Amino acid sequence: MRAPRVAGRGLLWPVLVLVATAVFAAIPRLATTWFYQRGDTAVQFAPTWYHLGRLTRDGVYPAWMDPHSWAGGNYAAEALFGIYDPLNIPVWLAMSAAGDLMTTTFVVKVCFMMLLALGTYLLCREYDAEPWAAASVAVALPFCGFTLFWDAGSWASGLIAFSYTPWVWFVLRKVLRGTANPFWGFVVGALAVTQGNPYGVLALVVVGLGLVVEGLLDGDVDRTGVLRLIGVGACAALLLPLVFLPLLETSGLTVRSLGALVANTGKLQPVPGDFLQASNPTAVPPIIAITGPMTVPATFLAWFVVPLLPWLRWGDWRGRLRPVAAPLAISVVYLALVLAPSKLWQFRWPLRVTEYLYLGLLVLFARMLSRGLAASHARARIIASVVAIAVPAYLAWADNPSALHRLAAGTLLVAVLTALALLAARLGSLRTIALAGVFIVGTGLGVTLQMKAFGENKSSRVWHAPSDVAAMKSRFDSRSGTVMQFSDFTDLQHQKTLKQLTAKWQYFLPGSLYDVTDVDAVNHYTGMGLVRFERSLCMSYDGFTRPCGYRSIFAPPAPSLPPLADLMKVDTIVVGPKQARAAHLTPPSGWTQVTSNAQVQVYRRTQPLPWPGSHLSYVPNGVQVTAAASDGVRHEHVDLSATGNGGQLVFAMLGWPGWHATFDGHPVAVGRDSAGLLTVTLPAHGSGRLSLTYTPPGLVAGLGAGGAGLLGALGLAWFGRRRKVRELDDPDEAEPVEDPREAEPV
Repeated sequence: MRAPRVAGRGLLWPVLVLVATAVFAAIPRLATTWFYQRGDTAVQFAPTWYHLGRLTRDGVYPAWMDPHSWAGGNYAAEALFGIYDPLNIPVWLAMSAAGDLMTTTFVVKVCFMMLLALGTYLLCREYDAEPWAAASVAVALPFCGFTLFWDAGSWASGLIAFSYTPWVWFVLRKVLRGTANPFWGFVVGALAVTQGNPYGVLALVVVGLGLVVEGLLDGDVDRTGVLRLIGVGACAALLLPLVFLPLLETSGLTVRSLGALVANTGKLQPVPGDFLQASNPTAVPPIIAITGPMTVPATFLAWFVVPLLPWLRWGDWRGRLRPVAAPLAISVVYLALVLAPSKLWQFRWPLRVTEYLYLGLLVLFARMLSRGLAASHARARIIASVVAIAVPAYLAWADNPSALHRLAAGTLLVAVLTALALLAARLGSLRTIALAGVFIVGTGLGVTLQMKAFGENKSSRVWHAPSDVAAMKSRFDSRSGTVMQFSDFTDLQHQKTLKQLTAKWQYFLPGSLYDVTDVDAVNHYTGMGLVRFERSLCMSYDGFTRPCGYRSIFAPPAPSLPPLADLMKVDTIVVGPKQARAAHLTPPSGWTQVTSNAQVQVYRRTQPLPWPGSHLSYVPNGVQVTAAASDGVRHEHVDLSATGNGGQLVFAMLGWPGWHATFDGHPVAVGRDSAGLLTVTLPAHGSGRLSLTYTPPGLVAGLGAGGAGLLGALGLAWFGRRRKVRELDDPDEAEPVEDPREAEPV
């Protein structure tokens, strides 16, 4: 007699995956406060998410542009903030309501790590992996070296894009096999595209191609399933213009346009030998990282993969490769990309795609692991496992002899866990639970050891920036109007100077952190810096400057124009004494010093600028302005009683593509001056209203393509539902019902 099913039993393993992932993700946070606040997260994503949350609360959605954020405010062109992805809205709202950026960012990242783990579990189950095996690899994936130390630690957009990938794969495979409505395939594909991270889009393409290969090779798949999959992929791809046309139309004016399309600098570029360390949690590959040599186990996969390869039942693959053609094809493609040049168009640093390679490999591993560990030829297999553990450890020691103690600890942990796994495999009916316990607990022990050995990812830039929102607002609320900060503390971004670095944040804020303080600052952290603007202020992508920028702010960009500070309508200038001395300059008349000490000098404008409440900063002789105002963040208007002989108006915002102007109802030319500021050319001898509006480049085409994709997806959904109803009505077309007598008892 069959044992009755226990209600909720199917949820035990997924819940375990979620709980274990959350617990293990907390270990780095407990071990080192700043683990999840390295690199871009600390000074770009956390403050920008906060700012996007405030804009959303104010009804500005989608947040295409905020000219008050200068180089950091072109969110449509930046793409990676995912302004069209609805799942990002809760993130922004949570951040904008946060009292502490660090804590909220940690919670957000843990949620996406849990999403990644759960998606991996479901994907492995889709490929017939047993629940215990699927749970084991699902918990391990968020803690592979690159995902934990780089994506989770620094690159939040990469973590989000990767967390979507197993869900995209899982749902698209169900679409291929006819067990999910095509519309859900479009939904997950749309989320991958609208997230704005190019690696997420690449994953959609690679996964889609892999599933097409699987559909063509696997005889159990109806060929209409391949057509459904291609249709869903095409519909999702029609969202690409909406998300990426602004980037493509703008990138030629930014730092992204610099350099060759294909180049090989060696930065974050692994070589095949680096993956010998895939199961050693303390081995560091000799890779060039952001701040110098790699300092963390960036190519680590999971402690159990390499040592247990000799124990897998490889003979079971004979004649059974077709159902797993997709993970095989996806792994091969990503292996090629991992070993590619360090720059391919918009894709830089091939180490970034190792986690996608690992996802494919873990799906295959989980399926093989589900068949149990082999018991025959135990002596030969033990020797093979010893070699698989010892040889990579020796090579890692040979590369870095000073790391002997760290490598010995990691090697010993893997050896002990492997022995426990082999013993657990002999426990009869309890072996699967015992194996899963060893695998999952071993993952947590590995994370703990890594935190003891490495702590924060010192290969990524350190900021240790403030995160208390109320304290930052209180400290910097006296900096009124538009603020320009001149500083550079890259020489302090080292482990030995952290105390001096954090002391600087009493007087300065790095990256985009002014967005948290209600201060309109010019300085922002952005990968889409306008070249003309950044060069005119000697500013780098992170908002740091050189002394030449401090000289330039008080000089006119062209002989007939006012100083750049007036054109930008800067009210407050903050400068470090070191840069002030190097510039050999004191501010001219019209500025007064309000703060001066050994750490900072602050100057404030003494006379108000014309046209307050507007970005208008300069009009040619003979042009008469009766009123000027900003109507929100994307609209501006200027009323003119006379245009004289015409000429160019200058606005205190950047001349990004997408700004359009009309004068008295007729289009007029919009451009940018030598400093990158927005200009509008007026006709001679006229009067009327000048209206200035921003819409992202290619918006009409993007909306049209996206609408076509949505309609196509609805059509596929209707066809899929109609076909399902027809199958249910026609028993001959329906799938055969399993005989309950042949079902495996639970």
